[in-house]
Amino acid sequence: MGKQIKIFFVTDIHGSNTCYRKYLNALKVYNVDVGILLGDLTGKVLVPLIEKAGGWETTLMGQYTEVTTREELDKLKKTVELMGYYWVHQTKDEYQAFKAEPKKIDALFKELVLQRMKEWIALADERLKDTSYKVYMAPGNDDYFEIDEIIEDSSAIVNCNNKNVLVGEHEMVTFCYANPTPWNTPREKPDEELEPMLEELVGTVKDKSNAIFNFHAPPYGFGLDLAPELDENLTQAADRKIHVGSRAVAKMIEKYQPLLGLHGHIHESRGVQKIRKTTIINPGSEYSEGILKGVVLVLEKGKVKDYIFTNG
Repeated sequence: MGKQIKIFFVTDIHGSNTCYRKYLNALKVYNVDVGILLGDLTGKVLVPLIEKAGGWETTLMGQYTEVTTREELDKLKKTVELMGYYWVHQTKDEYQAFKAEPKKIDALFKELVLQRMKEWIALADERLKDTSYKVYMAPGNDDYFEIDEIIEDSSAIVNCNNKNVLVGEHEMVTFCYANPTPWNTPREKPDEELEPMLEELVGTVKDKSNAIFNFHAPPYGFGLDLAPELDENLTQAADRKIHVGSRAVAKMIEKYQPLLGLHGHIHESRGVQKIRKTTIINPGSEYSEGILKGVVLVLEKGKVKDYIFTNG
């Protein structure tokens, strides 16, 4: 045992075209063996670009915006995509009709989310063809269940969700669910329901002390799960942070002491910490600015030999 392996780990890019393209480019830039993109791959906002006399109008980040030329419109679309949002052309009548029927908006939004994911997979298949990179991807609590199937169709990327895969000499188990959030996302359950799911997954690992626990939710009560406290209107407190991670994840790490815990979910809790023998890492996320945050890790001889946080 002891072959060195270099990993680039990123999480929570939430639909940002810019971050995704940077991620694919970074595999070569950082000269890694393995890329891992975990959780919350898709975005959260649909931006209607409404036709008006002499151009288009919309509201973006609370600000009214209008453009008059095709060039300005293309630039606006790129900005929307950089932020991880989705856009749609609509006439005023179409916009009013959709506004009156929330189910139609939901269906359109889902269609655009899945379409971008298919585009991403096609791009990865094209870019990674005939390269030596091993790339793993898994959804997160925010992602529709249909995302799994789209990743499965890739010829270049392995969907590692709820599986035990080999990363060099290390078994890696991946889990995309989170403990409950205020936003009622597709993949969240109470910790008492997550625990048996995690036990079953971890039960597939032969050498737990040498394993990687690639769990989207960070463990509760450590430095990687601190988020601003929310009031009843979901407004963030400016000066108070609370622990919001998963107690079930914390229990798995403390019980089995894997080599490495890879986590995300809490964008503002970038950091690294030791829980006895386990190194846990959250690279953080600034996807809406088009900034790709990540971490490059070197594993060798059953140890985390080195790591460096990246911004790009």
